[in-house]
Amino acid sequence: MKRFVLVICMTVAVFILFACGKGNDDPKPYKTQENKKAGASGGAADVSGGAAAPGTDMSDSEIFTQAEELVKNMTLEEKVGQMFLVDLHQLDPSKKASAKRYRLTKKMKETLENYHIGGVCLTEKNVKTEGQTKKLIADIQACASGSVMYIAAEEEGGRTHSLSSKVKAMQDTGGRTAAQMVSGMSEQQVYDKGGTIARQLKKWGFNLNLAPVADIGSERNPAYAARCFGSDTETVSAMVENMVRGMSDQGMAVTLKYFPGIGNVSGDYEESILDNQDSLMTLRNNNFSVYSEGIEAGADCVMVADTAVSRITVNDKLPAFLSKDIVTDLLREELDFEGVIMTPSLNMEAVTRNYTVEYAVVESVKAGCDLIVMPEDIKKSYDALVDAVVSGRLDEKVINTAVRRILQDKIRRGILVSE
Repeated sequence: MKRFVLVICMTVAVFILFACGKGNDDPKPYKTQENKKAGASGGAADVSGGAAAPGTDMSDSEIFTQAEELVKNMTLEEKVGQMFLVDLHQLDPSKKASAKRYRLTKKMKETLENYHIGGVCLTEKNVKTEGQTKKLIADIQACASGSVMYIAAEEEGGRTHSLSSKVKAMQDTGGRTAAQMVSGMSEQQVYDKGGTIARQLKKWGFNLNLAPVADIGSERNPAYAARCFGSDTETVSAMVENMVRGMSDQGMAVTLKYFPGIGNVSGDYEESILDNQDSLMTLRNNNFSVYSEGIEAGADCVMVADTAVSRITVNDKLPAFLSKDIVTDLLREELDFEGVIMTPSLNMEAVTRNYTVEYAVVESVKAGCDLIVMPEDIKKSYDALVDAVVSGRLDEKVINTAVRRILQDKIRRGILVSE
């Protein structure tokens, strides 16, 4: 009888424990759209539960906790450094920008270490052979002081903006244009193409791809349309989704660009600030659906355009990456994007002709950007962001949130591994 009573008591106890624990099983994984979290307001958003993320055996809650702990133990200077993705010329501008650099100079090493840089982008000027590239990347990572770095490449899969089409030793993974590359392909074939791109980049040592273009092509801008997967929203959505899945499933960090879309702009957006005159309704019905598919497919980053969208912003010449209405209200909140938001390359003439480097950097962060891409002057950019926090013009919580997002992505992709 005593044994029977003991069994009943133990059964009831187990039931109670199970019932109490079940309430904690509700949180959603990192990328689900239902799990709305804090945006660029500076509040830390908990990301709990969920399955292990690609590239790591850790759960999303563990990733969040580790990233938060890392941020707490970093100095302001280390945190600010994490927010920069630069190229080798910016690390050592002593030579012409067109000069090829296949190894680190002493100045590059000093800059990486002194400014705690979070990532480096390599181009055809830095990549020659697989062995040389791996050695260069190893030397870059040896300089990491805040965290392991992003090592980025631009591999869109087309001819004009793909590293593989410019380096003889690499397998050319593209075609003449991105649109021609996927023309006639099934969704499975596009997925496989994304996997091929990611495997080659990872083999050479890269962990971040600044691609694919997630815009709708337009006959108004045929040169840019060649970099898009098409001019039909449904087709482009399917292509982007499968390209992202293909790369993401191979452990590659993926970037969608250029939000909210510049396909309908006529002219060279790199030379001057052009205006996309699409209405918000048009963008929602077309471009946003493509970005939503890419985000749901697992995109890590979204790069914001340097074109204006005058029918959305009060200032009709304000580039998208400087607009809180676009970066925070639309991308972060309406599209519920939880990952890393990037600026466009800030060394483009469209930016440098119109803004000081200090203004562009600080205001882009205020707008909601997390990662600052290729500013014209790394020292001025870095000092401006540190000074903005120290002077009280920028809340350090905004920096903390941005860096936490960056570190979360590096952890979940297996770029940053805890010892």
